[in-house]
Amino acid sequence: MNENYNIVAEQAVLNGLLFAPEKFSEYKKELEISTFYLPTHRDIYNAMLELNVQEKPLDEELIKRVLVRDGKFNEEVMLLILSFAPHHYIMNYIKELQELHIHREVYEATLHFQGGKIDLQKLNSIIASAKNMYVKDEVQKATVQEYKYITPFMKSLLADLKSINDSPDSMVWSVMLPSMAGLIGARAKITNSINLTVPPVIWSMIVAPSSLAAKSTLYRVAKDCIFGDMQKEFYSEYAERKIDFKTLHKGYLALPKEEKLQTDEPEPPTLEQIIFHAGGTPEAKIKSLEHNPNGGVVYFDEMKAELELTNANQAYKALKTSIFDGETYHKELVNGGTIILHSPILSEVGLITKPWLLDVAQKNDVASGFMARYLFSVNSRHDFKPLQINSAFHINTKRYSAVGEFIIKMFESSADTVIFKLSDKARQKHTEWFNEYSKTVYDTETDEEATASYRLSTYVLKFMLISYIFNNADNLVDVIASDNMLTIGDEYFYEALEIMELFRNESHKLLQLFENSNKLNFKLDDIAVKVHRKIDRSEHKKITRSEANNIRGIDKEKIDYLISTGMLISQKLERTEYLSKP
Repeated sequence: MNENYNIVAEQAVLNGLLFAPEKFSEYKKELEISTFYLPTHRDIYNAMLELNVQEKPLDEELIKRVLVRDGKFNEEVMLLILSFAPHHYIMNYIKELQELHIHREVYEATLHFQGGKIDLQKLNSIIASAKNMYVKDEVQKATVQEYKYITPFMKSLLADLKSINDSPDSMVWSVMLPSMAGLIGARAKITNSINLTVPPVIWSMIVAPSSLAAKSTLYRVAKDCIFGDMQKEFYSEYAERKIDFKTLHKGYLALPKEEKLQTDEPEPPTLEQIIFHAGGTPEAKIKSLEHNPNGGVVYFDEMKAELELTNANQAYKALKTSIFDGETYHKELVNGGTIILHSPILSEVGLITKPWLLDVAQKNDVASGFMARYLFSVNSRHDFKPLQINSAFHINTKRYSAVGEFIIKMFESSADTVIFKLSDKARQKHTEWFNEYSKTVYDTETDEEATASYRLSTYVLKFMLISYIFNNADNLVDVIASDNMLTIGDEYFYEALEIMELFRNESHKLLQLFENSNKLNFKLDDIAVKVHRKIDRSEHKKITRSEANNIRGIDKEKIDYLISTGMLISQKLERTEYLSKP
């Protein structure tokens, strides 16, 4: 056990903290109380932390007072620290103490395993946690997302929107996809021809520091790319109709009583919308959808108020559920009459900070399935770069808005919702993927994880539909002109799967955030436990790497890590890599 601690290094670090208090804030990020092995050293560091919180100087006498108060002062140990020759390379000592601390944690867990106090899965979990003990979020670099199957239109628009401030991919997709879905609206649906037909409704929520995300610019440019001047033209047309209405209504009021009884009173104009207003009452939203049956999209500048309203008003939550699922909704009006929305469609995207999300989220929001309907982009400060004024920044928005205009005109030729289906090969691939995906979810996930995963799986079809329509429109291909063009190929399935996996990773980050804030009913299992559970339930007690990749929270790097630490055994048989338990 002697190799798992270094008393001299501990003395050097405490001496450095005491005589270089200006660096305490920097050094404390690298230290835990348990980083120190000697109990008296832990007590001294704990006293320093207390003084730091109270914004008091790290003075020898003040430290002594705290220790005396708690009955933990050891004069001999304190003198050894004070008499230690100051050292300029304190960070080197800190790194050594970190490594020794990790060794102690692993050693203790191994003893517990050998003594039968914990099982192998718990041992592996503790080892994994120890290895990551001093990995700080602040210094982790954002992962560069690579796409193998991304289609031309999606690749081009994604790259242009990312160029605004090099935002995280998940954030850009979170604005792109609801915008594109809002343009299509109730005009189209997609079916797997077996048991699922869905409209392209997409809800997304960006969790990020508001001031760093450049959200307003991203919203504005995305609107210009997808919709161009459509909504502005609707506003202008409404203003003109309003003037005409005033003239007509004035003339109606001037009619003699007998003639007025035989004349229909002019009805006030309604506003045509494709970009819906974010505010207003639930009743106003119902009226807007009644007047605009093809739906559209809502952009929330901040999502907190919308989530509070949804949780406080169950009737409004029922309306939103119908909107997401495209199901018929009816509302009895207080003043008489009924509004029936036959296929209400409305996509949405909003931004919220982590503190506000945690403040408004309820413990059953995921379990109930409501919060699981959202695509999430979960970001921290280090995911963003400093905002810059870039004179060279330019996106040819008209190149994209021309595609949107083509799509609207294309669907004008059809009075009914157009149903798209998968090609035989795409349907086979989708079925095989979903069946394996579902089995993995069942074998490895908690109820809340499974709810989120199953909701995400429906987005694969929606992504396929959106990408297919926009890519063909970009090439001026009218996909509803012929029944043969209503079939979507497997290349769009592979692209959709890549996008879905990106959002599944974001969903896992959200669940971890909720777990840490006591917003879940079940504890999330360690990744090693999940993989081992999947292996245990397999027929031959081994799984392929691709099967492991299907597990929530798992990616290539995590699998490589589990192999390198001995928590997984990798074996190649006929060019296929299999994973088994040690």
